[in-house]
Amino acid sequence: MHGFGPGVGDLRLDARDMSLTGTVALKTHMLHTKVSADVEVPGPIVISDLGKVLTFVKALPKESMVRLYQPEGTPLRVVSGNMDLSLPYSDYVHSNVRVPKALALKEDSERSNWKHWAGTPLTCYGKLHTSDLMQVQTLEKIVGKNHAITTHFSVKDKTWTITAGEKGTANMTVSVEIEDCAGPPRACKSSFGGWLPSVVNCLPPGVVELYTAHKFVLILRHTEKEHLLVILDQRGD
Repeated sequence: MHGFGPGVGDLRLDARDMSLTGTVALKTHMLHTKVSADVEVPGPIVISDLGKVLTFVKALPKESMVRLYQPEGTPLRVVSGNMDLSLPYSDYVHSNVRVPKALALKEDSERSNWKHWAGTPLTCYGKLHTSDLMQVQTLEKIVGKNHAITTHFSVKDKTWTITAGEKGTANMTVSVEIEDCAGPPRACKSSFGGWLPSVVNCLPPGVVELYTAHKFVLILRHTEKEHLLVILDQRGD
C-alpha cells in the first residue's frame, strides 16, 4: 500500500475476483488501484482510519502476509503474524463520495483509448519512469508545502518540468525527460497546489504513461499495474 494522497483519511475497498480494488476521488485528485488478493468472502471493506492501517502495514517486515476481516457492518480487523489491529466500522466514507462519477469518467476515457478526459482532448502524451520523479519530493522540503506548483509539458525539449515557488521567493524546478513524446508545438502549462509531490508519491515503481493538455488535469497511468492517478488542476473541475 503506497498511500492514497493527502486528505484521504478513510477508504472503501472491494474484495472480489481474486483482487482488492480501492478508489478515492477528492477535489485534488482521483486514484484507482487494484492488487491481487486471496478472497475468501467477496464484499466491501471499510477502513475508517487509513493512516493507522498504513502505519501498521509499513511497520511489518517486507513481504509480510496481511489479512483483512470485516463481516458486513462490523469492525475491521487487520492481522499479520502476532499483530492484530481493530478499527470501528463507519457507514460513511468521505473519500468515496465522488467515486461513482470519477469511475464513469475513467471508463469513458478508456473507451476512447485515453484521447480525452471529461470531453476535453488530451493533447499531450509521453512515458516516464517513476524513479525520475523522486526529486519532486524535495520541492516541498526546500521551497515549502504552501507554494503553488506549475508544470510544463514541452514536445520541443521532450521534457516535463515541475516548478514550485512564488514570484519574489525561492523557486525550484525538476525536469523529467519524456519518451515517446507527442503533443502540440506550444508547451502545455497547468497549475496545482503544494500537495502535488505528496500525490505523485502514491505511484508504485515502474513506467507510467502521462496524459495532459493545456490548463487541464494530469493523468499518470501505470503500464504494468492497474494503477491510475488523475491530478486535478487548481480549478478543481
